[in-house]
Amino acid sequence: MILFSGCVKDWLELEPKSEVSADVLFETPEGFSIALNGIYTNLSSGTLYGEMLTHGFVDVLARCYDLKNTLYDQLKNYDYVSSGMEQRINSIWALAYTTIANCNGLLEEMNKKEPGFFKEHERARLEGEVLAIRAMLHFDLLRLYAPAPVVQDATLIPYYTALSHVPMPEKPTSEILQLLIADLTRSKQLQKEFDTRTVAKNDFNKFRYRFGEDRTFFGTGQRGFRMGYYATTALLARVAQYAGNEQLAYTNAMEVIDDKMADNEPVISFTPATVIDVGVYDRLLSEDLIFSLYRIDFEEEFNKVIFLLPNTSPIFGSDLNSDYRKKCYLTADGRQLMKFDLEQDREGFITSVIPMFRLSELYHIAAETLYDTDPDGALALLNTLRAKRGCTVPLSSIASKSAFEDAIINDARREFVGEGKLFFLYKRLNKTVLDEYGGNQTLTDKFVLPVTER
Repeated sequence: MILFSGCVKDWLELEPKSEVSADVLFETPEGFSIALNGIYTNLSSGTLYGEMLTHGFVDVLARCYDLKNTLYDQLKNYDYVSSGMEQRINSIWALAYTTIANCNGLLEEMNKKEPGFFKEHERARLEGEVLAIRAMLHFDLLRLYAPAPVVQDATLIPYYTALSHVPMPEKPTSEILQLLIADLTRSKQLQKEFDTRTVAKNDFNKFRYRFGEDRTFFGTGQRGFRMGYYATTALLARVAQYAGNEQLAYTNAMEVIDDKMADNEPVISFTPATVIDVGVYDRLLSEDLIFSLYRIDFEEEFNKVIFLLPNTSPIFGSDLNSDYRKKCYLTADGRQLMKFDLEQDREGFITSVIPMFRLSELYHIAAETLYDTDPDGALALLNTLRAKRGCTVPLSSIASKSAFEDAIINDARREFVGEGKLFFLYKRLNKTVLDEYGGNQTLTDKFVLPVTER
């Protein structure tokens, strides 16, 4: 087995590697960190979360942009064949499953090591991260290439738990979701002892995107770049909601929302008005980021396409002049996405990051899953999030679950543009895709991507 680690930067304190055989790589614990970094490098590539599964491919499917004369012209009309789109769709499938194979290979190598090979917590953290990454990839493959559970319990996606050159049979969506929940529950158990210690919580709050005193790969600094306990909990909430397990989704979402440090301050909070209103603001609204990937040229690649938005006035409504997300994410006229136009002097260390999980999404999950049993409590959660984003007028009582889902969709259109969340939201709810210029789109038959090279 060969693992590719790519070019590793100072922030991981590893020597640059390109291609190393498994026998040599896994002689030391440091070799496992290099191999894991290679997996993260795959995740941040343009084929996966560095473009296609964030601001590019899936956000075009969600009708987020008003694009002309770009590589996505055919895709915005849900043409999955022309202009090389078929090849790009196949490439997502191929690289995701290749990365899953690397995860399984790394787990197998770990199991060969004698007790004492790793330092305290290292093995549990490593296994937990790899299980969570493997689950995340399987889940997004499921969300792309199979119908949502609300439509059909289809059998289209294989689930790999071991390194194998033999294709595995496809499993029903319901079975895959249970496998995901089991893997993520196991990942949480493995990482909890380390990541929920008092010092670890404090370091996660302060150093999740930079180093503290411990600058090693397995230290507590830069845990925001790792699929650690909080990221895994967020993913479990997301998976459970997709599976229709509202109680599990709510419990995991609220676990992160309510978690406190020793001084009773939240472990994860929101970018405050005192930062935004002075004008030297955090454009990414990064305080609530739970997990991000790192790609040094992410902003450069993003800026190769001018991502113009449709008319944002109907999206923001009466919050047009108060919602921080318009001020920070967009140009003053609301036309161009500028969320990733970051400056070292302004954002400091929060650069070259690809947002994957935010606290705001957990508010959406908690609110939606609470609505059936406590609609007032659900509305309070959504209004809390809106207030944190600068909205000054709370939403009034919402009489139906469908209308409440529409309110969450509206907030998500403001919150997650450029982050690849909206298409999956429309798909999970089997809702009409909203488009302020080209007309709303009913996409039940277009929500499932075709794979021609499995």
